[in-house]
Amino acid sequence: MSRESCDILLSLEAVTVHADGRKILESFSLDVSKAESVALLGRNGSGKTTLLRTIAGLKRFSSGEITLDGGIGMVFQNPESALFGATVEENLAFPLQSLQLDRNRIFERIQQSARKFGLTEILDRDILTLSGGQRQLVSIAAALISEPSILLLDEPLSMMDRQDRESILQTVSEIVGSETSVLFATNRFSEVVGFDRFVIIGNRRKLFDGGIEELKRTPSVFYEAGMSVPFEIVQSC
Repeated sequence: MSRESCDILLSLEAVTVHADGRKILESFSLDVSKAESVALLGRNGSGKTTLLRTIAGLKRFSSGEITLDGGIGMVFQNPESALFGATVEENLAFPLQSLQLDRNRIFERIQQSARKFGLTEILDRDILTLSGGQRQLVSIAAALISEPSILLLDEPLSMMDRQDRESILQTVSEIVGSETSVLFATNRFSEVVGFDRFVIIGNRRKLFDGGIEELKRTPSVFYEAGMSVPFEIVQSC
């Protein structure tokens, strides 16, 4: 089978999005394949969040087409945007309610997720008593517990200290497997330096889409996007 027919999980074709009477994204196209990590880079206000919310079905698009093979999990910049339960366990259970699972299977899923993300000892803790890093970890676990095909991350580390950022990045690096892809929006290149692909947004459109070696050969694209060239790219030039 061709790559298009068997590997593509998410496809956007010429998607245009308006907000407050102006275009945020114009004729934006993007494919994400199975088990692929894609960094979505752009300065603040470039449309990264709008793109992710449109993919997740939280925002309407004016024209174009979006197709998805499988489910979506989304993690927001502020974890409180996705945490609805009082305790860690309630927040892990919430996404499972729409899957028509019996009580035993829900319990098993929660226990498996808690072990995977190191949450077993705090399942009964009130969300409000957790650190920012712990809350974001719970939101990632909740986004993945329903086993989506793709995980959307909207600047999930921007409100964290260095230790929490490193912990979350380690978790993200471990979850990309044979069935899960990641689309990670950020304006900090250091957070995504090891990703498979880099998509840079600027002027309402896609300015770059490629791997690290190609990006190193075209550092001027960062200036075009209104960004500084990352240290990791400058160092390699």
